[in-house]
Amino acid sequence: MKETTLQVDGMNCPSCIRHIDSALCGLKGVDTIEVRLREGTVVVRHDPASASVDALVEAVRGAGYDVRPRAA
Repeated sequence: MKETTLQVDGMNCPSCIRHIDSALCGLKGVDTIEVRLREGTVVVRHDPASASVDALVEAVRGAGYDVRPRAA
Protein backbone atom coordinates (compact mmCIF):
# COMPACT_ATOMS: atom_id res chain seq x y z
CA MET A 1 0.00 0.00 0.00
CA LYS A 2 1.06 3.55 -0.73
CA GLU A 3 -0.08 6.78 0.91
CA THR A 4 -0.65 9.76 -1.40
CA THR A 5 -1.59 13.27 -0.36
CA LEU A 6 -3.64 15.31 -2.81
CA GLN A 7 -3.97 19.09 -2.63
CA VAL A 8 -7.59 19.97 -3.44
CA ASP A 9 -8.70 23.52 -4.23
CA GLY A 10 -12.29 24.59 -3.68
CA MET A 11 -13.05 22.06 -0.96
CA ASN A 12 -14.76 23.94 1.86
CA CYS A 13 -17.79 22.11 3.30
CA PRO A 14 -19.13 18.71 4.38
CA SER A 15 -20.80 18.29 0.99
CA CYS A 16 -17.38 18.60 -0.66
CA ILE A 17 -16.09 15.84 1.61
CA ARG A 18 -18.93 13.54 0.53
CA HIS A 19 -18.34 14.24 -3.18
CA ILE A 20 -14.62 13.53 -2.94
CA ASP A 21 -15.10 10.49 -0.73
CA SER A 22 -17.64 9.07 -3.15
CA ALA A 23 -15.39 9.68 -6.16
CA LEU A 24 -12.39 7.97 -4.56
CA CYS A 25 -14.27 5.09 -2.92
CA GLY A 26 -15.42 4.04 -6.38
CA LEU A 27 -11.85 3.23 -7.42
CA LYS A 28 -10.60 -0.33 -7.10
CA GLY A 29 -7.48 -0.42 -4.94
CA VAL A 30 -8.39 2.46 -2.62
CA ASP A 31 -8.11 1.34 1.01
CA THR A 32 -8.72 4.45 3.13
CA ILE A 33 -9.43 8.13 2.57
CA GLU A 34 -8.85 10.93 5.05
CA VAL A 35 -10.17 14.34 4.02
CA ARG A 36 -8.55 17.24 5.86
CA LEU A 37 -10.88 20.09 5.08
CA ARG A 38 -8.93 22.74 6.99
CA GLU A 39 -5.70 21.86 5.16
CA GLY A 40 -7.38 21.35 1.81
CA THR A 41 -5.86 17.90 1.45
CA VAL A 42 -6.97 14.33 0.98
CA VAL A 43 -4.74 11.48 2.15
CA VAL A 44 -5.41 8.28 0.25
CA ARG A 45 -4.01 4.86 1.14
CA HIS A 46 -4.11 2.78 -2.02
CA ASP A 47 -2.60 -0.03 -4.02
CA PRO A 48 -0.63 1.79 -6.75
CA ALA A 49 -0.98 -1.20 -9.09
CA SER A 50 -4.79 -0.86 -9.03
CA ALA A 51 -5.27 2.84 -8.27
CA SER A 52 -2.49 5.02 -9.65
CA VAL A 53 -1.92 8.59 -8.52
CA ASP A 54 -3.18 9.73 -11.93
CA ALA A 55 -6.40 7.75 -11.39
CA LEU A 56 -6.87 9.39 -7.97
CA VAL A 57 -6.35 12.85 -9.47
CA GLU A 58 -8.78 12.16 -12.31
CA ALA A 59 -11.45 10.87 -9.91
CA VAL A 60 -11.28 14.04 -7.80
CA ARG A 61 -11.13 16.22 -10.91
CA GLY A 62 -14.21 14.39 -12.21
CA ALA A 63 -16.01 15.36 -8.99
CA GLY A 64 -15.43 19.00 -9.95
CA TYR A 65 -12.31 20.02 -8.02
CA ASP A 66 -8.89 21.33 -8.97
CA VAL A 67 -6.43 18.79 -7.61
CA ARG A 68 -2.76 17.93 -7.76
CA PRO A 69 -0.48 15.50 -5.94
CA ARG A 70 1.30 17.17 -3.05
CA ALA A 71 5.07 16.92 -3.03
CA ALA A 72 6.46 14.85 -0.17
